[in-house]
Parts: sequence; structure tokens; C-alpha cells
Amino acid sequence: MKDDLPVGLVLSDVKAELFKSMGHPARIQVLEMLADGPVAVSSLRDGTGLEPSNLSQHLGVLRRQRLIIPSRQDGRLFYELSCPEVSSLLLSARSLLGTVLQSTRLTLTSLEEPTTEPALR
Repeated sequence: MKDDLPVGLVLSDVKAELFKSMGHPARIQVLEMLADGPVAVSSLRDGTGLEPSNLSQHLGVLRRQRLIIPSRQDGRLFYELSCPEVSSLLLSARSLLGTVLQSTRLTLTSLEEPTTEPALR
């Protein structure tokens, strides 16, 4: 039973579910589109290129995780981020990726540099 598990383990399970819900390129794209404010579903569809049913599934995943919230304006359905921390998390992920990629570039560059040792003849 989950209630018998240590708090840290339960929290790690919840974090894993959060990251799983964000673990699809289309869902990341939707979240990034919402970073500047509410966006109509029609604009999300146009911006992602997803079929309506596919977009609906992705929006459902993000809604269930409470990362986005729906609203209606003039009969149109809009979504927005549920809190500013979602946007902060996306920015942190971008920064982390930049650091990791830079580290990878430095490693590859050091592997490509010719050695200064004389060649054996």
C-alpha cells in the first residue's frame, strides 16, 4: 500500500509522474506555447500541427497533471499554464540542456584535437 511507503519514495513517484507527463515533444511544445499566456485550442492545433484528437489527448495528460487549466472566452476554449513554475521548469530544462551540450562539445573537441606526441616511424 502506498501509504506505508517512506515519504521520499512517494514524492519521487509523484515527480516521476510529472516528468512522464512532460515526456513527449508535443506536450513540451504546447507548454512552451502557453508560456506567454492563454492560447486558443485552434492556435495550439495550428502551432503544433497535431490532429484535433491527438492534441486533445496531449492536453488531457497535461490537464490531469494540473500543468494547464482551461477557460472559455467568447465561446472559444483556451488553455494557460496553471502556475509560473511550469514556465520556470521549462527555462531550467533549456539551461540544463545548454550546459550538457556545451560539456559534450568540449569533450568531443578534446577527442578530435591531434596529439602533440611525435609519430612513430
